[in-house]
Amino acid sequence: MAQLMYARGIQESLYTAPKAVPAWVRQVLEPDQLSTAKHGYGRAKLTGGTMLLLWGLRVYVLLMTVLIGVQIWNVMHTPAGG
Repeated sequence: MAQLMYARGIQESLYTAPKAVPAWVRQVLEPDQLSTAKHGYGRAKLTGGTMLLLWGLRVYVLLMTVLIGVQIWNVMHTPAGG
């Protein structure tokens, strides 16, 4: 038996076709909650200093990953009594 969802007196199956969903979605959600009401702003324009900072963080993360990998390698290949 399909599960039912109750929203403001509307009884509808949870397993509805995508075309049938917008009718009750519009009734349940506020206008500003609908994805069609939201605007896409695209990518932000970053300054040179911000780009430099982000690339520095990327390099830092890669270096730390390598250092942690080396430490794990050393621990796994060091004799237990050493």
